[in-house]
Amino acid sequence: MTASTMIELESWIIYQCVLNECHVSSSSTEGGAWCARDISLRAQKKFLSRVGGNSSARALVLDEHAAKLLDQFLIVLRERVEKREAEKLVKHVIKSAVKLGVLRRHSQLSAADDRALEAFRSKFHTVLMAVVSFCEVEFSYDRGFLQDALRDSHQSLKSVVERHLSDKSVSRLAGVFALASRGELLDSLFSGQVDEDVLKLSRMLRKELDRGLL
Repeated sequence: MTASTMIELESWIIYQCVLNECHVSSSSTEGGAWCARDISLRAQKKFLSRVGGNSSARALVLDEHAAKLLDQFLIVLRERVEKREAEKLVKHVIKSAVKLGVLRRHSQLSAADDRALEAFRSKFHTVLMAVVSFCEVEFSYDRGFLQDALRDSHQSLKSVVERHLSDKSVSRLAGVFALASRGELLDSLFSGQVDEDVLKLSRMLRKELDRGLL
């Protein structure tokens, strides 16, 4: 069994355990709603229990703040794309975070990988700042700028995923960024009057950015 296969298998086991727990608990949520926060926090708990709370690993697993942002993003997406497609995107984000954490646990990330991940964080920070700006400043929306920033973010993360994970993981990552970069989706979010759910997401992002957590 290759190292890549072992990483994928361990990540799958963690994620399936989490899904099973969430399936049991979902009946207690309103309408049995699918909750990114529940799934990601359980994934973090299971993963960190395996690595002993290592701080570098913790940085690569979604925390409560990121999970709440994902849930709000899911609310926004569900209004614009098919529900299953929206939930699939968020699940793939969580899976990717778990897999990167597993890679860190097994000391599979090289210095080049660390540089690529830092580049991804920097470029994705640009994406988040742009989203906030488009909501706060009238007529500032620039679809091309946001698509370019998303493309650059994808390329930085893709370089790590290609080296360590399966072609399926690479394809899923591409799907996440392809959906997030759709021109019609971006226009519906930021062109013209911005709706309240998008503004709420923007306010949440602003708060985390101001706190230096994103």
